[in-house]
Amino acid sequence: MKEDRRSLKIFGIVFMTILTLIMFLAFMPGIGVRPFGEISYRSVPTDDYYIEHGIEDVGAYNIVTTVVFDYRGYDTLGEATVLFTALTGAAALLLGGRRHGEE
Repeated sequence: MKEDRRSLKIFGIVFMTILTLIMFLAFMPGIGVRPFGEISYRSVPTDDYYIEHGIEDVGAYNIVTTVVFDYRGYDTLGEATVLFTALTGAAALLLGGRRHGEE
């Protein structure tokens, strides 16, 4: 009985996650996000600023490094925190209340 409830809970979480992902991907073009892989030829002010001032502001010659680690450093730190939290939560769900030596 306990295993059935646990399996049902895991199935529900996986199902809701997949459903949320599908809904997000379906509505992305409607909220102004261009589809993945589509090339945009319009000029974006932040892109232009990063390209023109990257070397002077930061001193890095690699524009990707400049953007990821300097201009968007807090965003990158936040993404790493979210990833760690998600992995910890998934491990806690999958391992449940197991103790050492139990199967």
